[in-house]
Amino acid sequence: MLSRRVTRFQPRRGDAKPTVWQQVQQYGGMALLMLAGTFVALGLFWAPKQLAANHRQLLMDQFFSKHFEDTALVEKHWQALPWLPNFETGDEPGVREFLRKQPLVVAVLNRLETRSLWVRDGNRLIRASESPQTQTYRTWITQAEMAQRFQWLPATADDPDHDHIASTVLLGDQWIVIKRWEPGTTAVEAALRQTYGAKPPIRIGLIIESRLKRGLPVEDWGGEPNIQVDPGHLLQNARWVYMPAASDYFGKQWTIFAVPWEAQQAQFRAEISTRIWIARGTAIGVALLMVLGLWLRHRARQRALLDMDRLASLTHSLKTPLAVLKFRCDTLRLGRMSPDQTDEELIKLGEEVDRLTVIIETGLTALKGEASDGPRGVVGREWLQDVAADLEVAFEAEGRQLELNLSEESGQAALSSLRSALFTLMENALFHGEGKVTLESWRNRRRFVIRVSDEGHPLDGSQLEALGRPFMRFRQKGMEGFKREGQGLGVSLMCQVADREGWGLVFSSGNGKGLIATLEIPNAPVPGRDSRSWWQRLRTSRARTVKEGEA
Repeated sequence: MLSRRVTRFQPRRGDAKPTVWQQVQQYGGMALLMLAGTFVALGLFWAPKQLAANHRQLLMDQFFSKHFEDTALVEKHWQALPWLPNFETGDEPGVREFLRKQPLVVAVLNRLETRSLWVRDGNRLIRASESPQTQTYRTWITQAEMAQRFQWLPATADDPDHDHIASTVLLGDQWIVIKRWEPGTTAVEAALRQTYGAKPPIRIGLIIESRLKRGLPVEDWGGEPNIQVDPGHLLQNARWVYMPAASDYFGKQWTIFAVPWEAQQAQFRAEISTRIWIARGTAIGVALLMVLGLWLRHRARQRALLDMDRLASLTHSLKTPLAVLKFRCDTLRLGRMSPDQTDEELIKLGEEVDRLTVIIETGLTALKGEASDGPRGVVGREWLQDVAADLEVAFEAEGRQLELNLSEESGQAALSSLRSALFTLMENALFHGEGKVTLESWRNRRRFVIRVSDEGHPLDGSQLEALGRPFMRFRQKGMEGFKREGQGLGVSLMCQVADREGWGLVFSSGNGKGLIATLEIPNAPVPGRDSRSWWQRLRTSRARTVKEGEA
């Protein structure tokens, strides 16, 4: 046996593996993108909190500058030592007036005359009896006189109540006065009323700051309308606006706090919350815009890849016709044919050029995704019959039957686009299907359904998935080549037109059918039936009723 091998079979190798540098670029780019996305996400999450914190600090600074003098009034009252006249019984009017103005005074001593210690009993003074508390007061007075300072604060070791009562000793020329601030008492409330009058601008709390921890109970005496603030209420206000005032007048462990009243605090909360939600909305908007930008970039890249694939398929489909043209041109150039054969080859050459022109035009249309939209019109029984009549000659030539099962209902669509789509589906069923071809139509709620089906071999799942891709054609089972000539662009262009027009398009196969193509278009308005929605009809009816009533 003689044989001559012109070309050697060389199976194509798979795609080459990327180099190390390409892998570094790929995975490094992904890592950098993920790192940048993480930083951006953290920034968008942190920005609203930081903006709210900055605005809250601004409100606190404004509150501090506005009410600093109001806080200083409390310290001034704490250090005040009004004039106290001499007395004998402690129940004189001058003593009562002194105690009314100084609710925090608990004991006094005349350092120039009797040096008797008097303690407070309601709105009068009585001589101190011998008791541990009296001994503590005498110890404080002695140490204050030795220190020779106008204000003297008892040491922690000398004050058994240092953890819940603030104490001070004031030295005057004649009198030594002891004051005590016990949070929650009526004496403190009376002192604050004496300080601020009928309209206190702020609320005051004297608290050991180290004991401000979560979980503190809310005391009744710390709520409004009292001026005093307990630690529980202070923790609630600390989330928003408050003012800690560092002061040595009450002792090192005590801190005086000023907080706004609830009405003003509500304004602060609303202002801060508004800033927070504006910042969050801005952050969410920026994030959505970034995601949208990445998605659009991804879509653009996918579209570019799709166009590249289409262009590659188009150029690949041009290779064979161009090779045939070159072969015919070489044959004519050699001049070894008779005049009749030359004329025949020239005719075939012209046919090949026409075929190339069709391939290029359809390929460019697929790449651009363009198609002309015709006028919208009514798609009814007669119109579908006219479309089918245009293809009767082709069906008769193939010896195939075209059956029409059309309803009296109608739809509306761009007639030229729909005619091209139906021609594509019916020609596809005629040339690539078998048996009877059926054209059906019916109305399904708001849709007008048109279906084209044949009785050919059913398609499998992979074929249905591939149907509609550009330059995708199926070989007939058991045959080497294609059953019909074509480029596989008709169904692809029809899918693009259906997507642009907003039609529904479904491909299915099985149950004794080959390919079943279903088109869904809008219903045409029924004459005599109001196409408006029920809400529009109700509004028109109400307006008409009102107009008739006015008339």
